[in-house]
Amino acid sequence: MSRQTKLYRRWAFEMRQRSLFLPGERVGIAVSGGPDSILLLDFMSQFARQTGLCPAVLHFNHHLRGSESDADEKFVAARAAEYGLEFVRGEAAVARIARDKRQNLEAAARELRYRFFLSLIRQGKLDKVVTGHTANDQAETVLLRLLRGAGARGLGGIYPVLEGKIVRPFLSLGRREIEKEIETRRLTFRTDSSNLNPRFSRNKIRLELLPLLERDFNPAIVPLLKNLADRARDDEAYLEQMAAELARPWRIREDRAEKIPLSALAGFPPAIERRVLRQMIASMRGGSLRGYTGLHFEALRHFAAESRSGKTLTLPGGLEASKEFNWLILRPQTPAADPPGFSFDVSPPAELALPALGIKFRFQVVENVHDEAPRKTYNENESFRIDFERIGGSLLLRNWRPGDRFRPWGRRKAHKVKELFQELKVPLEHRRLWPVLSTGNAIVWVRDFPPAADFVASATSRKLLTIQEEPLSDVGANSGGGI
Repeated sequence: MSRQTKLYRRWAFEMRQRSLFLPGERVGIAVSGGPDSILLLDFMSQFARQTGLCPAVLHFNHHLRGSESDADEKFVAARAAEYGLEFVRGEAAVARIARDKRQNLEAAARELRYRFFLSLIRQGKLDKVVTGHTANDQAETVLLRLLRGAGARGLGGIYPVLEGKIVRPFLSLGRREIEKEIETRRLTFRTDSSNLNPRFSRNKIRLELLPLLERDFNPAIVPLLKNLADRARDDEAYLEQMAAELARPWRIREDRAEKIPLSALAGFPPAIERRVLRQMIASMRGGSLRGYTGLHFEALRHFAAESRSGKTLTLPGGLEASKEFNWLILRPQTPAADPPGFSFDVSPPAELALPALGIKFRFQVVENVHDEAPRKTYNENESFRIDFERIGGSLLLRNWRPGDRFRPWGRRKAHKVKELFQELKVPLEHRRLWPVLSTGNAIVWVRDFPPAADFVASATSRKLLTIQEEPLSDVGANSGGGI
């Protein structure tokens, strides 16, 4: 029979004060068989009777220790029967899955275990799941993340409630309190031999670092680190809210991209800037930041502040960042192999449709009537005026290619077309299919620029090549080809 000990009364009062559970909720108690989870089972079964909860016992077999893992499962099933509770099991070959995914064994085990818990909630079989994480687990987590270079978010450690569904009701209890309570209640438990293996980072912290800190530096190191995590979570919640509010007027969601003006981003304090970038990435990835560390966000801050326009930065999870003039843009990564461009012979008069761009071009050769300014580049119909007799070869309408250079009329020297794109502020995603008219190795004209200086019409030109661009309203009208 469970006892109304001082520790239980204190803990039950805390649970009621925090309103973590509602009467009638179906709560899964995650039980590995170890001391923390066995005491959790005893506390929760007693608390459920007093508050009207509907508990069940959950056990996930990782199959990491052969017969020992199977014995743990049988032990937990027997405890569930003793308490008169439903026993629900899950399993996975964690070592094989971790190997196949090239994943850390501990991370793979945690991911699969929580996937099992959350699947029961999604199926409507449970409302919440409770786990037996303690103040010592919190201290170990904070130290582990500190040693890995975590910021305030990471130092928040294990959150008391995850996604409103996973609850950690033992985070205020230390391991010594738990061991004493188990002895008082005369509870039996299993010992996981893998917890004694110092090759795992967490075990090394538990077995060596924490005892050293407690013995030589501060005997209250566990509550100190637990309180540090509490404060870090409070600070993080406030800064996250501030970042969202300050960035809201500036952030733009456009198709599959997130963008923000660089001038606005640079005006935020660094603490806010980091969180704005993190929120933008989380938004692009459905809320997940898996695969990201503080180093990635610092690299992104550095990229936003110092890289030139037109540069890109590859990010984890299939994202890339790009700088386009005054914008930082996050979008799904461009496939390594771009789809093909286009290339069409032009024999005026001709009409070519480019459905991918939603436009068509009409090419005509006309006699120069010498009644306009000799070097006017547009007439009233916005047609380009090129000296057709200077071309002297076949014409090709194609997409822009890296390395293209030409000297537009009015310029003293040739420029890379890429540089001209930057002047015109042509977005990166529009450049690949940008129309270019060439003859041989020479570029005659680039869309939205004057003709090349060597081909522009003069007062003495006799035949003029005109290029008219129109919106594409009927693809079937294309008489010369298209993309």
